[in-house]
Amino acid sequence: MLQELHIENLALVESLELELEPGLTVLTGETGAGKSIIVDAVALLVGARASMEYIRTGAERGMVRGLFRAGDVPGLAEILAEFGVPVEADGSLLLSREITRSGRHSCRVNGRSLTLSMYQQIGQMLVDIHGQHTYQSILRPAAQIDLLDGAAGLMDLRRRVKELYTKWQGLLKDLNDLGGDEGARERQRDLLNYQYREIDAANLSPGEEEELLRKREILKNAVRLAEGAAAVYAALFGEDGAYDRISRAATILSNIAGIDDALKSWQSLLETAAVQVEEVARSILRYQEGLEYDPARLQEIEERLEVIKNLKRKYGGTIEAVLQYKEQVAAALEDLDRMSGRMAALEKEIAAAEAEYREAAITLRRRRLEAARDIADAITKVLQEMAMPAARITIDCAEAGRPGPTGLDTITFLFQPNPGEGSRPLAQIASGGEMARVMLACKSILAEVDAIPTLIFDEIDAGIGGAAARAVAKTLAAISRRHQVLCVTHSAQLAGAAAHHYRVSKVVREGRTFTQIEKITGEARIEELARLLSGETTAIAKSHAAALLENNP
Repeated sequence: MLQELHIENLALVESLELELEPGLTVLTGETGAGKSIIVDAVALLVGARASMEYIRTGAERGMVRGLFRAGDVPGLAEILAEFGVPVEADGSLLLSREITRSGRHSCRVNGRSLTLSMYQQIGQMLVDIHGQHTYQSILRPAAQIDLLDGAAGLMDLRRRVKELYTKWQGLLKDLNDLGGDEGARERQRDLLNYQYREIDAANLSPGEEEELLRKREILKNAVRLAEGAAAVYAALFGEDGAYDRISRAATILSNIAGIDDALKSWQSLLETAAVQVEEVARSILRYQEGLEYDPARLQEIEERLEVIKNLKRKYGGTIEAVLQYKEQVAAALEDLDRMSGRMAALEKEIAAAEAEYREAAITLRRRRLEAARDIADAITKVLQEMAMPAARITIDCAEAGRPGPTGLDTITFLFQPNPGEGSRPLAQIASGGEMARVMLACKSILAEVDAIPTLIFDEIDAGIGGAAARAVAKTLAAISRRHQVLCVTHSAQLAGAAAHHYRVSKVVREGRTFTQIEKITGEARIEELARLLSGETTAIAKSHAAALLENNP
């Protein structure tokens, strides 16, 4: 409930503190006294669009602050946690809204600054305002389906439907995350297989390209290499070549080493050099003999190098990178095989989850259809008691275009004010008075399941009187047993049914007009009820007012 309301510099209000209590509270006063300012302030408090026109003349800013006791509101704790709003131990919430002439507005909950949309989500869980110029939660399709399911005792089944829908959609997401549809997976598999086979068929080896390049260079220069090798052989082992000269030098050293032993080491070196020269000469001869210009082999090498070049262009800059890519492709193909198995299992799970969801959703739809007529008839009966004898409410349970977390239905509350006029969605009702009474009738039937703790009705008595007004009063009193109800009224019957009565008035001080509010009891309340009854506080009017209080529902 709303425990405290503080308003500063809004319209005719300079500063106002209001402590509120559970049950039915009414605000009365002369036309123009500022009763609707209180309603507008609460609307701002819970997220209605702000305008600089609300700010009191001469002030730069306007502010409204409200302290709520909201520990038991379903779903509120989750929203507060999501938005990072600190939670008090007693479940209290302090909402504050400030508007300025500069256009800079602020919204805070327990001191935490929030965006307007976040702030509105919290506010709409705390207060529902019904009036000609305010929003009504029951006009929202989500609220209508909540109210029908709540009144019909279907919330547990609907929660089950939502769980099954979430499971089904989660499995579909898992399937999509695994790689999309079957066609896409097969196209991917074909591509990977082609790439793997292309690399595998090439039978690449690390270092192969460098060896092929070397061989290609030799084949291209075979003649030059042969000529050079022949010249080297002739220089080393030809007539009077290096071998013969070294051998003769070694013989001479051998002859004179007998005279000087120091020459023997050089003799040994020359003999070793002769052996090495002979070895080089014979090796280069074999190299020369092995050289052959082979155009066919050169063509093979060129073709092989072109294969390697193409593979490097596609799959990596080196043979090693191409082979690494081949390993990656093989791993991807293994993953696809595992994925196919997982997908096949997922598809079975999805089919089972969808079947389970649809079974529960069909049951929910059937029970909604069974309950909709009884609930609509009950709301209609309350309307007829409130000076709308020809009005009728119907609840349309149309099949939705697609499955959803609330089932297979689109729920629409329809209103027919008079016979032959046709039924229209509640959102299309033109008359504010009709709207207010429809809201009240719905609330009276659905009060036990409606989670919003504070309800405000702005001049719900418009256009009614007598027995109809008394019926409205009884309805409000019944609702107030489960909700905090604030009602702006000109009806003595409604005011007399309230547990708490506030009188709103305006005064002029030093040339400025101010709205003020006071709680009235006893004789002051009787006089206010008498004024509402007859416009003046005569003895007869006061007697009638006292009787109203004695018969307070």
